[in-house]
Amino acid sequence: SNKHTDREWKRVYDNTGAQIVGKSCLDDNSLNSVYRVLSLSYEDLPTRLKHCFLYLAHFPEDYKIHTRTLFNYWAAEGIYDGSTIRDSGEDYLEELVRRNLVIADKNYLRSRFEFFQMHDMMREVCLSKAKEENFLQIIKVPTSTSTTINAQSPSRSRRLTVHSGNALHILGHKNNKKVRSLLLVGLEKDWKQSAPGFQSLPLLRVLDLSWVKFEGGKLPSSIGGLIHLRFLCLYEAVVSHLPSTMRNLKLLLYLNLEFADGVTVHVPNVLKEMIELRYLSLPLFMHDKTKLELGDLVNLEHLWYFSTQHSSVTDLLRMTKLRSLAVSLSERCTLGNLSSSLRELRNLEMLEF
Repeated sequence: SNKHTDREWKRVYDNTGAQIVGKSCLDDNSLNSVYRVLSLSYEDLPTRLKHCFLYLAHFPEDYKIHTRTLFNYWAAEGIYDGSTIRDSGEDYLEELVRRNLVIADKNYLRSRFEFFQMHDMMREVCLSKAKEENFLQIIKVPTSTSTTINAQSPSRSRRLTVHSGNALHILGHKNNKKVRSLLLVGLEKDWKQSAPGFQSLPLLRVLDLSWVKFEGGKLPSSIGGLIHLRFLCLYEAVVSHLPSTMRNLKLLLYLNLEFADGVTVHVPNVLKEMIELRYLSLPLFMHDKTKLELGDLVNLEHLWYFSTQHSSVTDLLRMTKLRSLAVSLSERCTLGNLSSSLRELRNLEMLEF
């Protein structure tokens, strides 16, 4: 639908003739032929949108993809145009929707996409192209402890997504040193991790460990060695202690510490050094003596569960790029003090307290 000139349509004709005219691709009984036709939409994408589309191969069939998280995946991979992460991601997603590559409905109150899905046949095209370009490897580790996982060791792909099983055994593989992305998607909520650490993933940029129960409630201190990390998600993970080595993660754009309900967490005062952060979600429950200095996080666009018990409300004064903010008020902080600290947040669109 973007083609307007004879030259553009001639190129389409030349590229599709061998596939459609020369082979009976309009035969309804041939699924392969349908995929070849659908793949034309992919081939017509500019390079950056191809990467956006291929990234969707990470997710299982019929998976409801949360746009905000996806946009941060994209940004951590460098798929980002320099504006805010949400605005950049929405531009890319709207183009994929317009080309009918994904299915999404806008929330008309906010005029934004919140979730979207892929049609099964288009997902097959996505998986096929991702395999063809060695974009990622999908791992399904056997749940049986007696079953070896050597056959599941990574290939040359720099992205791994795990859909089932005791997946972090792959951390011990020496062949993982070039891996840039590790996502655990759709795993059981009671999945436990007893892997040795993160030493074999030195170049990792994206790490999503949602729902993992860490042994002893401790996140391994070796996570501090992932100095290239841009995205770290521990949503609903069972963690009671964060290591001080996290101060090394200075390139983080996204950090989700929204741990499982009821777990009181020790958070060292290391977040102040993560000045590139765009998204920060803090634990609901932190030890009483926890004190966090957040005033230097001037690039934040989203800050969730900011507690005036554990941080100074004046830290908010410099966060002028904030779009959304949730604040937990302690007894010593009045609404007047909060109001005074919010006066410079002219981009704020959502406020909860």
